[in-house]
Amino acid sequence: MQQRLFIIGLWIWCNLFLLSFNSEGADWRDESIDRLTLAAGVSYPLNTGHFQSQEIALILQKIEENKGREWSQTLDLLLTKLKETKQLEISLSVVTDNSLSFPNSYGESYRQGINLSADLKVYGKFYDLCPQLKLNRDGVTANLKWGYLSYSKWNTIIQAGRIPHWWGPGHNGAWLLTTNAQTFDQIRLTNRQAVLLPCLGSSKLEFILGKLSKQTIGYSNKGSYTTKTEKPQLIGLRFDCSPNKYMEFGAGETCMLSGREKLKLKDYLQAIFPGNDATVQETTNGPITNRIASIDTTFRLPINHRWLKGAEIYWEYGGEDYNPTSLGFNFLSAPANLFGLYLDTGKTDMRIEYAEDEDDCVLWYTHGQFKEGYRNKGKIIGHHMNGKSWYLRLTRPITTEQIGFIEAEMVNNKLTGIELGCLNTWRLKIQPDDGVSVDYEMGW
Repeated sequence: MQQRLFIIGLWIWCNLFLLSFNSEGADWRDESIDRLTLAAGVSYPLNTGHFQSQEIALILQKIEENKGREWSQTLDLLLTKLKETKQLEISLSVVTDNSLSFPNSYGESYRQGINLSADLKVYGKFYDLCPQLKLNRDGVTANLKWGYLSYSKWNTIIQAGRIPHWWGPGHNGAWLLTTNAQTFDQIRLTNRQAVLLPCLGSSKLEFILGKLSKQTIGYSNKGSYTTKTEKPQLIGLRFDCSPNKYMEFGAGETCMLSGREKLKLKDYLQAIFPGNDATVQETTNGPITNRIASIDTTFRLPINHRWLKGAEIYWEYGGEDYNPTSLGFNFLSAPANLFGLYLDTGKTDMRIEYAEDEDDCVLWYTHGQFKEGYRNKGKIIGHHMNGKSWYLRLTRPITTEQIGFIEAEMVNNKLTGIELGCLNTWRLKIQPDDGVSVDYEMGW
């Protein structure tokens, strides 16, 4: 009881005395865009992120055109905040334990004591950059959190650099690509904005080719087992469509790739479009691969009623390497499922997710040949958990200018984290076994 009162009191205190801070949280923009498009009944493929500033502006324009008379004050506040552009963000974190890391935070870790970081976001016609400067007891470090050059022609855009991704409808994780690990060097080819296709509606197609961090790779070479250390390539393809405002469908595949000698064009094609015997062949004389794929579906009810603005249910089904069946076609092994439910009253909204990737024979994101598995710089580039997880997130207005939130996650029947705060101002992060972090953020 005392702990509960302490947390509630701290929430109220910070809300009263820290209203001058105004900055982006880790994920509040994506959450808000999803919430607003649902309430406004906008049809757009939202399950393939990250969105560029021009694309966000287009989505916000569609929301403005479609919002109805029952639009709430809270939704208007979110819409106003999404239109604001913060180019410099200062974050101050105080950590009680030796070090902490949190899921879906670009692989960042925090040292014990005070951690000060500054993110400078620079947007241009041909570039988006976010260099980061961090200061803690170990000294000063500089890093490019994300940044890329862009060139667009017609409705196609090609980008090169470090690009964040989020493939899937889940908000706590996704099977293929998330922001759990640091961004990696890559080339990305996609639509500048969604295009209308017959029967499929508003659609997006995305292709990436990049390199992950170094790891040891073991493989058979001309009958003998050998190892090498190199940066494996990652190739990915995703299609996402929204036929109408009630539904969205997506399918994607990623493949870690290395060659026994030099990679050829046919190796890339085999990696992303495997044949019936591809997996068996790749253990002996084909390209060395670690393949993951998923399909997802989302059903939306944009009610926009006085008491209920919208509801959403979604499901992502994923699997590891393809295995040939007795019928002669490929099938995903080690199936994993992610289910989600979302409700929005206009003031309070709630999201619940359940994810499970347990299998008797396969441990997700590990691989017999890629020794570190499906990771970049030690962090999983898909869903951060292994096993079973429950995730809950609630938001509600505290004042006319601030929206409070609380979220919690339980992995394998153990509470692993609690986070609460104001949507784009401050946050208190608690990991029961590791420590506590308090973040204050400012933006200009």
